[in-house]
Amino acid sequence: MPISIYEAYYRTDDHEEKVNVGNIEQHANFTDVKNNLYCTYPGCTARLSYVPRGKVRAHFKTWPKEDHIQDCVDYFERVATANKQKSGVTSTMALSEKHIKNVLDNLKKKRREQESGTDKPKSSNNKKPRPTVNPNSGENPTLNIVPTTGPDADLASGENNVKEPPVRNRSLVNLTDDDVGWTRSAEGYIHNVETDDKRAILELRDGNHTLRVYFEEFFFDNAPVNFRGYFERLKILVQRNKEFLFSGVGLIEKRNEHYGMLISRGNDFRINYQYIAIFLDNASA
Repeated sequence: MPISIYEAYYRTDDHEEKVNVGNIEQHANFTDVKNNLYCTYPGCTARLSYVPRGKVRAHFKTWPKEDHIQDCVDYFERVATANKQKSGVTSTMALSEKHIKNVLDNLKKKRREQESGTDKPKSSNNKKPRPTVNPNSGENPTLNIVPTTGPDADLASGENNVKEPPVRNRSLVNLTDDDVGWTRSAEGYIHNVETDDKRAILELRDGNHTLRVYFEEFFFDNAPVNFRGYFERLKILVQRNKEFLFSGVGLIEKRNEHYGMLISRGNDFRINYQYIAIFLDNASA
């Protein structure tokens, strides 16, 4: 079975550079780097992809249908397995406020650990092997539950005793087209705020990477009327060159070639890890 890889070559026609999972996201050409990664073993040309930190530590993995040479230390034999994502039935489950609170609290915890230097990857020595699946076994399709904060979920939180699905976290740097159409958590510093009668847009920025956070008609139709004033007050604070951290859970979209997050409910985001009303009260105190 394939193993996690922690070093790779960033290779183009006229450039070759060794990178590792600890510094790849800080690379000035990160977007190009992550699309041109190769095995470091001499003579092995297998392509690699970058997997950002989620439930396990960040790592590189071998591309599908790419094989290492047999002498390579990362060589493995592929085993045919059933593709659960494609063969299974997918349903959406509405995330509860409690679950979203836990997701956002974990973002806060991870950031504080990173800032204090206590952020250490968990050991995977006790990881249980994934059971193999015979693609010809004729088993019933697997039910895949995916999270959503939108209004049209197939299942309510905890329905049929099904555990709420996890929410993957993405930084502004590692968002990709694969995230579009999925509910994710993300955070970043607010660079600009736009407002009108039934819309607010927060622009988050990290270097050259941006994410536009949309609060649109559905949000305002279901939120207390004072949210319009909240965004106006936030806009004034940001215009005073104040730096505030946004964190939220929402649907990732792509509009005009720019990534966006659609927020559906007033409790699905925080400013400086606080509900916006509490944040504004503290900011004006």
